[in-house]
Amino acid sequence: MTGFTSTPKENKKFSLNTLLVFGLRLIGRGFTAGKKLLCTLNLPCISKNTIRAHELKLLEAVQLCSEENMKAAFKEVQNFKKSTTCGVSVDGTWQRRGHMSLNGCVSVISNDTGKILDLEVMTQYCKMCELNVKCEHVCSNYKGSSENMEAVGAFRIFERSLIKRDLQYTDYYGDGDFKGFLQVKDIYGENSVTKLECIGHIQKE
Repeated sequence: MTGFTSTPKENKKFSLNTLLVFGLRLIGRGFTAGKKLLCTLNLPCISKNTIRAHELKLLEAVQLCSEENMKAAFKEVQNFKKSTTCGVSVDGTWQRRGHMSLNGCVSVISNDTGKILDLEVMTQYCKMCELNVKCEHVCSNYKGSSENMEAVGAFRIFERSLIKRDLQYTDYYGDGDFKGFLQVKDIYGENSVTKLECIGHIQKE
């Protein structure tokens, strides 16, 4: 009996497998959930190594796409403001609630366009190091409390704003937490960043 494939290969990978892994990652699931789904549908399972290969492929595509979108966003701000200074909303989010998460993300959003200009993904955990795998990989990039991730992430983003975005984030719109602002208020010079409060957060309080 001659076998056949239902979808063509793209870069030596079946596009159907890529879509399966993409769907699993969108709902926060991985190999075990995929195995259960395929078994329920009476379809052949794919290996952990195959899923990992597709995850890395998707990660590369997502990183490229997000960077291109952020580049377009900062150019839009420059054209709108006709200046290299702008105001941004700074906020952090975590994978889990309660400031006990090992993973977090800090983003800056333009107040003029509402689009993300930059972000910093931070993690305290590395599976490869835990398993003592000897190979090149992207390791954890933060050590400290989960609560302090927002302040450190904000500093990293502001520090590279001129080099990476050719912008100075001179107005800092926050949620009442001064830790992030204190890290960046003198980043372009003494008192070069102004702290402004988000009305929405003040109303909630």
